[in-house]
Amino acid sequence: MQKISFYFLFVILLVGTLACNKDESIRLSGKPDKITCSDNTAVSFSYQDDRLLRITESGSGSTIEFDYEGGELSGLSYRPTDPRMADGTAYQRFQKTGERKITVESGGEPALDSSRMNEIELDAEDFPIKITEAGIYSIGGGGVITKVREGEYYTLFTWDTSTKQLLKKETCRIETSEVVATYTYRYDNAPGIMSQIDCPIWLYTYWNHERYYALGTYHALFFGHTNNLVEATIEDELNDRHEVLTYIYNYSPEGFPVSVSIQRSGAETMAIQIRY
Repeated sequence: MQKISFYFLFVILLVGTLACNKDESIRLSGKPDKITCSDNTAVSFSYQDDRLLRITESGSGSTIEFDYEGGELSGLSYRPTDPRMADGTAYQRFQKTGERKITVESGGEPALDSSRMNEIELDAEDFPIKITEAGIYSIGGGGVITKVREGEYYTLFTWDTSTKQLLKKETCRIETSEVVATYTYRYDNAPGIMSQIDCPIWLYTYWNHERYYALGTYHALFFGHTNNLVEATIEDELNDRHEVLTYIYNYSPEGFPVSVSIQRSGAETMAIQIRY
């Protein structure tokens, strides 16, 4: 009887230990599984090891596929998460056109016969330091590509290279170099929400640059590739936007943020929950 009791006790302890280790490995992975916002939106993440494969936005949002070639990120493909939606298919293609330059081609519905081109310039340490609007191109018969509109703006990025954190971005007119928008950022010292994900730093920068208007939503969490964004100060003459956004975090025992309260100047506070 004692031997049987000891055997069952051993099995229970072993199973409990394995379960705890499994739970701990999930908790310690640091890769977000799902993010929910107080505006009733949500987003889920899919991975292969530490590499992002898919981001699925709820409701009327998009499902974003991460495409790779030769182990390098080659593009993003967008489709409506809700299959009942007729429109919303789009793409972004990334191509290295020089040792320190990446060309981004963007297109999709409804203008399927045109594409938008941007150029990302990298410094010697592969930090993105400039994004330039290269223009709008039409795609004619036989695949002939013609520029139909020149780009209007370029954006400069200032980094703390020791922490790999973006400190400031300045958007300027191409013709005059006039600064029309300045964004400055501050961070905490905790592991960033995206810090355990294998994405190139230029992608985080381009993602945030394209979604500058969405700093109050989960998109802002892409700043967290090292630490977490705690304040964004916006002086944007181009879009008549002047405000300060403050991010207040609650952290897990491992130091990763599990919730964020976003306070906007003169606007309702937004709450975000992060599940790993």
